[in-house]
Amino acid sequence: MNHLTGNTIIKLMQANHKTISGLAASMNITQVRVRQVRAQAVRGEEFVADWMEALTGHHKAGWAAVAPDYK
Repeated sequence: MNHLTGNTIIKLMQANHKTISGLAASMNITQVRVRQVRAQAVRGEEFVADWMEALTGHHKAGWAAVAPDYK
């Protein structure tokens, strides 16, 4: 995957019980950055892998991991 939309990130956060503050702490980034990504998206395979690992615990998770959150 080379991108995650803001809406997808929000859905993954909800499905995996992640808060803005918790995600920021686990990724060692600011809460402002988490809010920016939620509003705008993240692009680039390496960045997506980092976010997927923080959100799902698996950095190679693909669309199959995202799809159930849209039901």
